[in-house]
Amino acid sequence: TEISYFLPLDVSSLTLKVYDVSGKLVKTLASGAHESGHHSVVWDGKDERGLIVSSGVYFYRFKAGEFSQTARMVLVR
Repeated sequence: TEISYFLPLDVSSLTLKVYDVSGKLVKTLASGAHESGHHSVVWDGKDERGLIVSSGVYFYRFKAGEFSQTARMVLVR
């Protein structure tokens, strides 16, 4: 799964994390400072330990400065 985003300005604090339906953190895909522009991150369907997660509904939460957005995605194996 590829998640793309655009930053109009440089940000010093950005996080992009994947959670399961119970709210448990599955994987941190991006964190830290990022320059402005288009970016994309690929989630390979694995958790923080490198284990393959099961098919199902997951959420990703994107935070950049004051902006925050959560979106749903479905992983099908």
